Amino acid sequence: MACNEAVLKFLEYHNRPYSANDIQSGVKGDFGKSAVMKALVFLVQKGKILEKTYGKQKIYCIIQNAIESSSDLQERLLELDRDINEKTLQLKELRDECKRKTKLVSDIKGKVSLTSALYRKVNLEKEIENIENMLKGYSDCELICSQKKQEVSKEFEKYLKEMKKRRRIGLDILNTILDSYPKTRKQLCEDIGIETDEGAGFSVDKFQ
Repeated sequence: MACNEAVLKFLEYHNRPYSANDIQSGVKGDFGKSAVMKALVFLVQKGKILEKTYGKQKIYCIIQNAIESSSDLQERLLELDRDINEKTLQLKELRDECKRKTKLVSDIKGKVSLTSALYRKVNLEKEIENIENMLKGYSDCELICSQKKQEVSKEFEKYLKEMKKRRRIGLDILNTILDSYPKTRKQLCEDIGIETDEGAGFSVDKFQ
């Protein structure tokens, strides 16, 4: 069966509008899209079928001169227009509803559930209670005035400076000995009983 005949018989049998893709899927035989399109163009030119464009989509239907009058056919096309417009509005409503529900799901994901909120509330209350109990232990402590704090700070700086000076002297002596010592610095410290800052876990940097 030729492609022209197959397309025409398909439209006559089903007696309703179809797109080119639907026609290609429905006709029997191994006809490619190019062959179906050529057949549709040919049948339209011969006045066998009607072509109508809706936006970017073209549909095709059989011209039923022997069955329907021109006014009947026009009425069917108007009904088809109304049906397409109605379906277009329904599609828009469904898309809008989908967007609304997608946003709702996104908003819900970013919020804490009631159960989680209550659980966090209980934990925070316990944490506040623990902090308040800890602060009570300092309620009887005598507050230090700013002048006393300054005096203590100056005294601390004085001793820190002296400590750094003596530490530097000690390191210079140790390095001098190491120049003629055959072993490592660590071994030298162990031999003469010197405890280093590193060995005692002490760091001057935290006092800077």
